Amino acid sequence: MITLSGIRNAIWCVVAFGIVACAATPMPSDKLAVAKSSVDRAEQAQAGQFAQGELTSARNKLAAAQAAADKHDADVAARMADQAQVDAQLAEFTARAKQQEQLAAQMDASLDDLRHEAQRNSATAAPPAPAPQSPPPQ
Repeated sequence: MITLSGIRNAIWCVVAFGIVACAATPMPSDKLAVAKSSVDRAEQAQAGQFAQGELTSARNKLAAAQAAADKHDADVAARMADQAQVDAQLAEFTARAKQQEQLAAQMDASLDDLRHEAQRNSATAAPPAPAPQSPPPQ
């Protein structure tokens, strides 16, 4: 037989389980902060110039994570924040690698210029070699 106190206890159990379920998945504010920081670092590394696709992807995923957090969808927010962080790190490292490649190319060009200058200076500074003389006729 169902009694009023039994129904009341069942309602309290459902409410308690609902509270526990909501409390079990907190909003990933720390993951959002880490992802935002990663995007900021990528921007400081000039990823907009050297890794624009990766940076755009990171920004879009960060925006999606923030939108999911606003809708209280913690799972999607955490997943998108993690993806945004990885994309931002890829953008940062790609930008830094391309900057290093440019620097190495500039250094190579400078070394080539120095070599050419040294060869030109050594060619103009050295006296001309005497022409070989033939032995006197006998």
